Amino acid sequence: MEVFYPSCNFARVSPQAAKRVRQEMKGVMDVFGCCLREKRELGEGDVGIYMCQSCREHVKGGSTESLWEWALRQDDFEWPSYEGLRVVVQDCWRDREHPEVHEAVREVLRRMGVAWAEPEDARERSTFCGTRHVEPRTPRQRELMAGHPDFYVRKLPEEVQAELMAERVRELEEAATSAWGKRDGDGGGDGAASGGDGASARPLILTSCNACTQGLQLGGGNVVHLGELVAGTYAPTLAPVS
Repeated sequence: MEVFYPSCNFARVSPQAAKRVRQEMKGVMDVFGCCLREKRELGEGDVGIYMCQSCREHVKGGSTESLWEWALRQDDFEWPSYEGLRVVVQDCWRDREHPEVHEAVREVLRRMGVAWAEPEDARERSTFCGTRHVEPRTPRQRELMAGHPDFYVRKLPEEVQAELMAERVRELEEAATSAWGKRDGDGGGDGAASGGDGASARPLILTSCNACTQGLQLGGGNVVHLGELVAGTYAPTLAPVS
C-alpha cells in the first residue's frame, strides 16, 4: 500500500500548490494527516510518499519514496510545461545521503523543460538547510557564525539569520550567472525567469525543501519550490531568450 504525507510545512509555504497536490493524490492513494500528530506506523511493504524531509524522518515502519520519484514512475502523469525556464538548484543538506532525490529532482525538471545549474556544494556536498543548518563557506558567514559551531542558525538574532541567508542567495545567484552569464541591467542570465514579484529578472532558485525555501526567501531570494512547478501553480515571467 502507498500512502501520501502531504506536508504541513509545504501547505504553509505554498498553500495553492499544496491544495492541488493533495487533491490529486487523494485520487490515487490514502492521504495521511500531520506526520507528527497522527504517528501512524506503516506496515511491512507499505510505502510512505513524501515531499518533506521532516515527514521522511518521522515515518515509522515500511519504506519511503519522494513524491518526485513516485511521479516519475507514473506513465500517465501530466507534467506541466515550463519550457524556457532556468533555475539554480539548492539541494537540501538533509538530502545529502539521498542521491535518488538529487537525480529525481533533476529528471523532473527535464520532464517539464526546465534548464538547471547547480552550485559547487550541490547534491551530497550540500551544506545548507535554511535556518536549520548552515555550514559557513564565505568569510562573512564564518564571522556571523563565530561561537555557534552546531550550525543551528535559529539560535541567532533574526537580523543575523537574514544576513546569513542573503549570503547564501548571493552564492546561488553567482552560480547561475556563471552558468548563463548576466544580461545588462539585471541579475538574471539569458532566458532566466522572473518571479514577477519584485525579484524581477534575478536568477530563480529551485528548492525541494520547505526550510530551504523559507530561509532563501528570508535572504531576499527569488525562490520556487519544486512542488509548485509539479502542481502547475507557478506562473513565471520569462525573459526573452537571446
